[in-house]
Amino acid sequence: MSDSELKNNAELDDSGEAEKTSDPQENLAPANSTSEMDPTDIGISHKMDVNPDNQQLKVELPKVLDLGCGILLRIVLKAEKQRSKELFKRLKSGEKVFLGEITVGGQLKIKLNLSLNSKDFVGPGFNNDVFKASVDQLLKKIAPRLRAKQDLNIRSNQEGTILFDIPAGIRVKGQLNVMMMFMELATPGEINMSLTYMKPESFLVKE
Repeated sequence: MSDSELKNNAELDDSGEAEKTSDPQENLAPANSTSEMDPTDIGISHKMDVNPDNQQLKVELPKVLDLGCGILLRIVLKAEKQRSKELFKRLKSGEKVFLGEITVGGQLKIKLNLSLNSKDFVGPGFNNDVFKASVDQLLKKIAPRLRAKQDLNIRSNQEGTILFDIPAGIRVKGQLNVMMMFMELATPGEINMSLTYMKPESFLVKE
C-alpha cells in the first residue's frame, strides 16, 4: 500500500501513541490523520432522512452516541482482559451483542445492541489488541466533538442507517485501517451500533 500522506483531520492524545498491546510483534499506532470520505460511496446522504416515527430519536442522536461511547469505554477499553477478549470473539463471529435498554426523550425505551463489521479490514493480525486500538482512536475522535457540541457529520439513508462521518485510523505494521460508527435504526424499538472498518483507500489523498 502507498505511504501517501493523509489529510490533516486528527485529534490524537498528547502522547500521539495508541494503547500499548501485550504482543511485542504488534506495531500499532494512530494514523497521522484521516480524511472524511465521500458518503455517496456507501449510499449515505448528507440529508437527515430518518423515518417520521423516529423524529424524537433524530433529535436525541448526540445523546445516544454519547451513551454508546461511554458503554464502549467500559466494555472494551476498561474491561478485564478476559472479558474484553470474549466480547471481541463474539463480535468477530458476527454476533449482535445486547448492551441494555435506553430511554430516549424521557419515554421511548429502545434496545441497544453492538455489532462489528470487519470485512474491509486489510492485512493479517486482526485480534483484540488491534480492535481495542481502533475503538480507542474512534472514541478519541468523537469525544471532543461531543464535549464541544460540534458537528457530528451525521449522514443517513432511507433504510434507517445513520453514519457519524468521523473516521478513526490506525496503522498495524504500516497498514492503514479505518473504523467508523454507524447506527442502524431499521428495526422498531432497537438501535444497533455497528463498529465498521471501511476500505482504507477511500481515505488516502490522491496525489
